Amino acid sequence: MDLIYIGRYCKDEILKGPEKVAKRIFNNYTVNHKSLFIEYYFDGKKYGILKKLFGKETVETINGSDVCRMGIFSLFFALFKLKPKIIHLITFERFAFAAYFYKMFFKTKIIYSLHGLIVHENKFFRKVNRFFNLKDKIAERIFVKYSNALILLSGNFGKLLENYYTVNDSRIRYIKNGIDPEFAEAGKLRKPCKNNQLKIVYIADTDRKEKGFSFLKDALETINIDIELYIIDKSEPVQNELFINKRIKTFYVGKMKPDELAGYLTDKDVFISSGSYEPFSITTVECMAAGVIPVVTKETGASESIEQGRNGFVFDYGDCGKLKSILIELNNDNELKENVSARAKYIYNILNWDKITGDYINIYKSLQQK
Repeated sequence: MDLIYIGRYCKDEILKGPEKVAKRIFNNYTVNHKSLFIEYYFDGKKYGILKKLFGKETVETINGSDVCRMGIFSLFFALFKLKPKIIHLITFERFAFAAYFYKMFFKTKIIYSLHGLIVHENKFFRKVNRFFNLKDKIAERIFVKYSNALILLSGNFGKLLENYYTVNDSRIRYIKNGIDPEFAEAGKLRKPCKNNQLKIVYIADTDRKEKGFSFLKDALETINIDIELYIIDKSEPVQNELFINKRIKTFYVGKMKPDELAGYLTDKDVFISSGSYEPFSITTVECMAAGVIPVVTKETGASESIEQGRNGFVFDYGDCGKLKSILIELNNDNELKENVSARAKYIYNILNWDKITGDYINIYKSLQQK
C-alpha cells in the first residue's frame, strides 16, 4: 500500500477542524486510490489496556478503503505487514509515535500535518497536568524533527513554529484547509441584504481564551448601532456572555452539521473571528463561500486569503476601535456589503476540497520520487 493515514477519525459530521480535514482528505483520496486510515482507542473509560495495546477493529469502509481502530502494537504490526511508502500523520495523536519507531527500521516517508502547535497551546491556553504536558512535548518534538515533510496552514503559523523548533525550510509545505460544497450552494441562495440590523455570526467556544470572545464583547459593549449577534457554540448563555449594551441582541445556537450551518448562514451579514491564536479557521472560509463577510484578526491564519475591503476585513487582535469602525461602515453601506459578500464567495474556487486534495497528492508524489 502506497499511503496510510494515521489520526483521529470521526463518523459524525459535527467535526472539529482537524477531524474535518482528516475525514475529507481520506474520503477524497480513496475515490481513486486504495488506502487505510488508522485511529486509536482514545476513550480510556471505554477501552482497557489490552485494547490499547493489541486491539483491532474496522470502524467503517469508505470507497473500498478501511478505517480501522488499533492498539499500539497492532499499529506497528500493520505497518510491518503493509510496508507503506508514505505515512501521513494527519492529526496530532501521541500513539502515532509507533510510526516513527517503524521508520527507524524500514524505508518510509512520514508527513505530519500541524493544525496547531501543542507546546504553545498547552503553555498559554490549556490546563494540562505535568505528566500529559511532558508526553505532548516529547511526541510533538519527535513528529516535527523526524517527519520528511511538515504541512502548515499559514505563514503566520510558520513564524510561530520557528519560535519553538528549528526546521529546515525544505521540509515545509503550505496547504490551506478546504470548504464543503454546501457552503458554496448556500452562497448561491443568498438574496440582497435589506436588514436594518447588522447580523453577525460568531462560531467558536466562548470559554476558550484564545478565541477572543471577551475582546469581541468589550468592543460591542460600546458600539452604537443595532446588532444581532448569533453565537454558535451552545444553546444557552453563561453569565460572561451577557451584554449590558441594549443595542446588542444575542441568540444562542448549538453546533450544527455542515449542511445545517450552511443553510443557517444564508441571511447573516458578517462572520467575526476575534482570536489571538488561530492557525487557520475553516469556519472563516466556509462563511466566505456562503457570502458572509469575514471580519477577522490578523492572527487568524485565514486572513492571508483576505484582501482588505474587497472580500473581507482584517484588524489587529485587541484593536476595539478598528473592529467597531469596520462594523459601522458595513452597517451604513448596503452596497459595500453586497460587493464584499459577492467577492468573498470566490474563495470556494480556490479552496474546495477537490483542489486541496490535489495539493496533498502532489506532495505524496514528490516524496515518492525522492
